[in-house]
Amino acid sequence: MEKFRAYADSQTGINLFVPAFVNQKLSPLILLLHITIGSILILIRVPLLAILILLLKILNTLKIETINSLIGKLMLFTCGFYNIENQIPIQDKGGQLILSNHSSPIDWIYFLAQSSPNFATFVESGDEIRYQILSITQVIKNMFSITVAQSGTGLQLNEVIFQNKPTLLFFEGCQTNQLGVLSPPKQIISELQKIGQLINIYILTYPDRSIFTPINTTRNGLWHFIMLLTNIWNDLRVVSQEFETSKDYQKLITNFYECEGLKIIHQKYTVQTDFLTYYWRTSSGNYIKLD
Repeated sequence: MEKFRAYADSQTGINLFVPAFVNQKLSPLILLLHITIGSILILIRVPLLAILILLLKILNTLKIETINSLIGKLMLFTCGFYNIENQIPIQDKGGQLILSNHSSPIDWIYFLAQSSPNFATFVESGDEIRYQILSITQVIKNMFSITVAQSGTGLQLNEVIFQNKPTLLFFEGCQTNQLGVLSPPKQIISELQKIGQLINIYILTYPDRSIFTPINTTRNGLWHFIMLLTNIWNDLRVVSQEFETSKDYQKLITNFYECEGLKIIHQKYTVQTDFLTYYWRTSSGNYIKLD
């Protein structure tokens, strides 16, 4: 942990980018059993997921989006998420903004299964932040990426909110390890206050801290996804709440996450890019044990 101190939050010392799992040694028998069962599960799950993803792309190309949610539910089940704790449905209506933390490729599938919202990412355009609604192809691509925020041009926040479906925004801009949560960019908070729109805040947490955890901050996205498919089952806990117009969205978001044990870290998502460069240059490939 010492060598990554430069990339940790200066006030708390929390580093949101190191791997969430610990360097624990599994007994040879348990590891062999996991590999054996996991290999069988991969042979079953990968083709099923490939079929579902292909079906999703074909139907959305044909502008048939009515069964997106059903496909999402089938994908969750295929990935081993049989029972999600405290699952709260999203009201399927336009004009809603959903803010969520982001630590796993499963986050995308979970929200697809909930109501198939418009997925959006924030885009840095010079000194300003704009927003971009993602196509289903871009959503699938982002499932295997640990950075979500992009550069280029985009829309105003109110343009992505007032659509015919709810709009989901992963406000952290990248995947983090659930030791805390990156603070939403100040401009997002400022725009929310100007619009005065009600928001839904979701907290997604994964209790698994093994090397097969759904949480991913450093691995190749595709390889990580394959690893989590080796689990017989996976756990996900969801907490959400709808908030009316607020004069202080930053305090509202901070209080909600910290009540769930996730401290807000005031650090830019771009730190992750620098951290990854340093991590892969200095790491021998062993996982980092968290203190």
